[in-house]
Order: sequence, then C-alpha cells, then structure tokens
Amino acid sequence: MQTKDSFPLQGVIGVVANSVDEINAAATKGLQCVELRADLLLAGGLSLTQVLDTIQQAKSHGLASLFTLRHPTHGGKFTGSEDDRVSINQQALAAGADIIDLEWNTDSARQMLAINAPIILSYHDFNTMPTDAELADLTGNMQRDNPMAIKVVPTASSLADAAKMLQWVASAENNIKRIGFAMGQTGACSRILTIAHGAPITYASFGEAVAPGQVEIDQLLTNYRAMSLNSKSSVVAIAADSTQHEKLTAALNQQYHDAQKNQVAIAFLAEQTDDLNTYKEMLRITEITSQ
Repeated sequence: MQTKDSFPLQGVIGVVANSVDEINAAATKGLQCVELRADLLLAGGLSLTQVLDTIQQAKSHGLASLFTLRHPTHGGKFTGSEDDRVSINQQALAAGADIIDLEWNTDSARQMLAINAPIILSYHDFNTMPTDAELADLTGNMQRDNPMAIKVVPTASSLADAAKMLQWVASAENNIKRIGFAMGQTGACSRILTIAHGAPITYASFGEAVAPGQVEIDQLLTNYRAMSLNSKSSVVAIAADSTQHEKLTAALNQQYHDAQKNQVAIAFLAEQTDDLNTYKEMLRITEITSQ
C-alpha cells in the first residue's frame, strides 16, 4: 500500500473518459498520471475487463493511475450497488491502480477505508459553495477518516469562492493532501492555480470537459504552464472583454516563458476588477492590466 508520504499523483492529471487512446495522449504530453474514469468508460461501451486492462496500459506508459468509479449523485454514471463498487475498486487495486477515488460518507468509501486502501475521499457540490463554517466541518469530518487525500470541489458564483478554495488548499496542516478548486467558469482560475497553492494535482480533459469549468489540457500545459507553477509563482490578471482573453493571455505567457519568469497571466472579465483588487493577495496577483 502507498503511504501518505508517497502520494502517487503529481501535476496535471489527464482524465481518461472517452477512449483508451487518451492514455497514449497523456504519455505523449509528458504527464505523470491519469485518472481512469471507469464509470464513463463503462458507460461508453467498454467491458469491465477492458476497463481494468487500462490500468496496465497506463503503467506500461509510466503513468500512475487514479481509478474512479463515480456515483451519479456526484456527477458519475455508475448505477450499480455499493457492494459492486467495492468489488470493482478492489479489482482495480489488485490490477495495479495506485489509488482510488470514492465519495466521502458512502458505503463503498467506508468499506475501502476499513481495509486501509489508498484512497482520495471526495466531495462535490454542483450548485453551491459551503460557508466557512460548513467547509471547516466538512474538512474535519473527512480528515478523521484518515485517507491519503481529501478532495473538495464545490461551485463558484464569485471570485471570492475561487479564492476561498485556493486558501483552503494552502491551509493544509497535516500529511493528508488537499485537492481543491471551484467548479464553474468563475472558478476556472482556481483550477489553474491550485498546484501553486499546494495541491498535488489539477484535472484536465482531453476533449469535452467532464466537469463544469474544466480547462482543456493543452491550455493548462502550454498556455498556463501549470506543471511548473509553485508557491513562488505570481499572477498577472487580465481584466478585459472575453473576446480578447485568449490572445492576451497567450502572448503574455509566452513572454514569461521566454524570459523564464515565474509568472502566469490569467484572464478575468472586466467587471471583476473590483474583486481582483479585493482578493489580490489571496490570488497572488502582482499586476492587474487590461492591455
């Protein structure tokens, strides 16, 4: 079994949800790990045997694997019983999966925790953001189960929500890793910056996003250089009309790359300028420009 000091996932994790060909794409792009969304692969027509075979396919490319059989209440498509989920997750670990993801407070998670399985306990809210008190209670309850990592992904309705999740990631105090960001378009910046605030991974799709606000993988790797962001990285906020965002951020980030600057340009809507000033420190913004 993995220990908490040897967390197996790092950097941008590619979400394999549509085809096993995405494993090859992950290796080609230089990723260290993939999430095998078993529920989506099964729903797409693969047999359980074929899905379990993807674990060894990932390993053959030098990729660590996170095996996820997501329940519909958390955005997944697996409709079997909790006992079925336990059985399949056990088979996945036996086949070589490095770690599994199961939703906190589910029967399947409790059973896998009881056998000390390497696990990310996850919590998703596709509608709202918890209050500070709710987030603190949730964090304490999840950590008491002593998983390798906890993942909390609520939905942002404001820049304050994105900043809250980055602060939550950065405030980890023990050896239980925190994976967190906010869903929705407003929360996209937290997906880009979460590694820089201490999360071991951020998720990226190869094609159509599998969660609201998910950033396309080439954007994360090439434009935002997410794999190289760290605790010293600073942010240049582009507050402009959305039609200008892509060109402005691409041009600036290329400049930073060429100059070997530990900076990243991220686009925000012009009407968010006041919020950018309010949360400047939390988002590590050193400059706000509309260039």
